[in-house]
Amino acid sequence: MPEGNAQPQAPFDYFRIAFFLAALTAIRAIAFPSEIWQGDYSRHANELIFGFMLVQLFGFMLKALPRWVGRPILAPSLIRLFLFAQAIAFLLGIHDLTLGAQLRSLIGLAAVIALSVTAIRARAITAFPLLALAGAHAGTGIIAAFDLWPGATMLGFCLILAICFEVGNRIFPMVIDSGRTRDGRPSRRLPARWISLTQRISSLLTLLLWAFDLPYALAAALAGISGIIWLAQIAPWHAFQYGGVRFMTFAMAAKRVGFLLLAIQAWPGSTMPLAVPQHVLAIAGLASLAVAIATSMVRKRNGQSFQRSFLGTATYLCLASALALRVAYALYPEHGPGLLHGAQGFWLAGFAGYAVLVLRRAASRPNCTL
Repeated sequence: MPEGNAQPQAPFDYFRIAFFLAALTAIRAIAFPSEIWQGDYSRHANELIFGFMLVQLFGFMLKALPRWVGRPILAPSLIRLFLFAQAIAFLLGIHDLTLGAQLRSLIGLAAVIALSVTAIRARAITAFPLLALAGAHAGTGIIAAFDLWPGATMLGFCLILAICFEVGNRIFPMVIDSGRTRDGRPSRRLPARWISLTQRISSLLTLLLWAFDLPYALAAALAGISGIIWLAQIAPWHAFQYGGVRFMTFAMAAKRVGFLLLAIQAWPGSTMPLAVPQHVLAIAGLASLAVAIATSMVRKRNGQSFQRSFLGTATYLCLASALALRVAYALYPEHGPGLLHGAQGFWLAGFAGYAVLVLRRAASRPNCTL
């Protein structure tokens, strides 16, 4: 819900530090190792799936779970320990990417276990699905980091998509309803339960089938169609005048489109490269949604809910441009590495802006925005 005034703030917010570390990891995943500039992507996928998203998810849970659970989720000293350990893992990764990933994944699983203990003690049932998926994702990250199973990267990708699906479907309707009521409109009922269940089950089924290389075309088509119907019933255009809402809607819509593209790609006789739906889901439905939700949380913490920001808009446009160029390269690889390098450049610019956004706090002037 939007807040009129900023809450009393500590010298720093732990979730901001996690988001900042996540942004640095996303930048490193595209800038290093240097082999990716020659077309070798064998290492950057794990950095994004089990690096950026693992730390990003930890930051989200630090902020969201105390409200869901109804009590402080972790002792401050333990939060500081986890953040410090993740910072060490990041620095170690600059020297040796494999060792850094191994340490990061072990820390990530330990953090999820610690969060789960509090949630179980509080009997916070609403937090259990997220924590279960987070635990599975962190555990799969350990398998990938220690190179124990070649399918771990794909499974991790599907798990983190499922996590973003769960989080997005919970956060997005609340954001839109807050904007609608702020504008004087009445609250809108949530989509019908059957359509919510249909898109949820079909989306998770698609990801499960895809992870284990089983036929997924029909499930993906159902997930995309039901997801678009669900999104239309939310009516996000009622809040488009507020900062960040258009970009969050773009990310939510892109995920549904990604499922439809996945269905088209898997259909017999299709010539669409798998890289097209993969990157629509990864860049728009995953990374962009994570950034949209995180910046919304930062705005709210600063007492600047829904306020527009030039830096925020530039960040969002850079990520959208990265998606457009990366999909163009997947469709037209004959045009050379220019499209790919352009996508990488926009990605780096977008996450540099994101790193600044999550650390910026409300200025003393009341009319200043993020």
